[in-house]
Amino acid sequence: MTPGRPPAIVHDGPCPRALAGTARALGWSVHTTLDVVDAPDDVALVVGRVDAEALRKRYPNALVVTAARDCRAFDLQIVDGARDDAWRALLALAERCRRERTFAVAGSQELRRRDDRIQQLTEIGRALSRERDPARLLELILTEGRRIAGCDAGSLYLIDVESAAPCLVFKLAQNDSVEVALHEARLPLTASSLSGYVAVTGRELNIPDAYAIPADATYAFNRAYDETTGYRTQSLLVLPMRDHRGDVIGVLQFINRIVEGRTVAFDDEVAQLLDAVASLAAVAIQKNRLIRDVSDLFESFVQASVKAIEQRDPSTSGHSSRVAQYTTALFEALPRSGRARFRDLAISESSMTELRYAALLHDFGKVGVRESVLVKANKLTDERLEVIRYRFELHKERLRRAAVEEELELLHAGAQDFLVARKRIGKKLADEIAMLDDYLAQLTHANNPNVLAAGDFRHLEALRAQRFVDLDGRLEGLITQADLLALSVRRGSLTPAERNEIERHVVHTRDFLAVLPWPPELSRVPLIAAAHHEKLDGSGYPLGLKGEEIPLPSRVMTVCDIFDALTAMDRPYKPALSVASAFRILEDEAASGMLDAELVSIFVESGIHRSVRSRAQPAEVQHGAH
Repeated sequence: MTPGRPPAIVHDGPCPRALAGTARALGWSVHTTLDVVDAPDDVALVVGRVDAEALRKRYPNALVVTAARDCRAFDLQIVDGARDDAWRALLALAERCRRERTFAVAGSQELRRRDDRIQQLTEIGRALSRERDPARLLELILTEGRRIAGCDAGSLYLIDVESAAPCLVFKLAQNDSVEVALHEARLPLTASSLSGYVAVTGRELNIPDAYAIPADATYAFNRAYDETTGYRTQSLLVLPMRDHRGDVIGVLQFINRIVEGRTVAFDDEVAQLLDAVASLAAVAIQKNRLIRDVSDLFESFVQASVKAIEQRDPSTSGHSSRVAQYTTALFEALPRSGRARFRDLAISESSMTELRYAALLHDFGKVGVRESVLVKANKLTDERLEVIRYRFELHKERLRRAAVEEELELLHAGAQDFLVARKRIGKKLADEIAMLDDYLAQLTHANNPNVLAAGDFRHLEALRAQRFVDLDGRLEGLITQADLLALSVRRGSLTPAERNEIERHVVHTRDFLAVLPWPPELSRVPLIAAAHHEKLDGSGYPLGLKGEEIPLPSRVMTVCDIFDALTAMDRPYKPALSVASAFRILEDEAASGMLDAELVSIFVESGIHRSVRSRAQPAEVQHGAH
């Protein structure tokens, strides 16, 4: 409906003269359907003969009537010869219908427009919630805000409260008319600039003309950019971005809204719309910051945990970090290896983070193992070995005393062959002390751990059989049954009970890590870390998993963990093996079905160990070359 224009009648046949005359008297215009009607929406009454639906489509706001007998498709049937008051009533009804339909159409259009706006905001919200990259997120915020309001340019600022003096950081600018060559800059957080004012006060600024800001305003527009580029900033809408606490975290500045080729001011509706965009932007930025903070927190926890493990067992310092480097490098090498089995292996950033954390924390459960077991370098503790040495010395003194007492007894008896007897007693004492020294040397040697199963410990049984009477009159041995059990260990330095205790560290690892609220993309960290001692043939621990029951990341870690344990130079209880020797052991275990043969082959062929060892242990590279 065109404001100021009179309503119109259109007829496609004879129109009652009285009706036409009454309409003209009321200021209406009268047309035939052959006439060109500039504004169909102004037509309030159509007098037709046939095809009422076509007339309705052409004149959507009109009342469609007919004088024909068949009036079923029409709104009303009129009769020629009616009185003037009847025609007036008909025209009034037509005009009322036209207005109501016009308003209804306008209302429907407004609803559609609002629905479109809501849909746009929804799409913006979804897009912002999906974006994780901080730089792309800021670009998206400004681009979508400008698009929804039809702005020629815009800029974005973030508040930095972590610096010594809080400041406003200019992060981004966009302009469709001139090339933007601006870079990140730090600005004072004061109310003297437009963005600073909004950041400090939290109030929006809606400025129709940047060059007409009142002189008494606390803020001012900086014309430097316009003067440098020839751009003309006119309308401005500057909005705060608030987080969930209501604190301002940044500022959005929209410049020069364009409508039908003209720069116009930001009306209230657009301002409300962009305020909603600013709120969505703040939520998205804060969400990304929280995700980053959580990620940093997990990273700090992992590093602190590794440090705690190494503090408990300094001899393995660096082991967790090296295993993590070996493991991630080997896993990344799988798709490049040319093996059909790994050709389609999908590797994502989150899966690599999950694997790295699992590798770094694979020994975290050692915090639950007794320190005397965890750092046990030899089969007997230093304290226990010292007690045994004392027993040997004590027994030697007993033997010497017994020899002296025997000599004195012979002397008092006046034995004729005293000198011969004394010599015999002295030789016996020397033999017994030499035997004890030999036993102690064998014991000391047996106390050293073995890397592989080896050794004959029958001499220890003989040593265990040695008895003496202590000061309390009890018959005691030089070593106890527990000492014999510890010294008879054929591999390593741990007794079966101690080995079982230290093997429990993987259970502790799983239980400790399972307590943490890992995000979904890191949820398998406890599972992967706890399975690094499982073997393909089921001989591993703690669950005796077999084959595909063991996660692939855990199988990768197993190879890397064994390699580092064999070649590490920081273990006081065993010498480091050369790389070649370590490879042979890995290949032997793969051949016996304990390790994944393809993983071992890829590890050996890829040369991963060289790059990791050159960064972590330069001295070991030289050792491994022998």
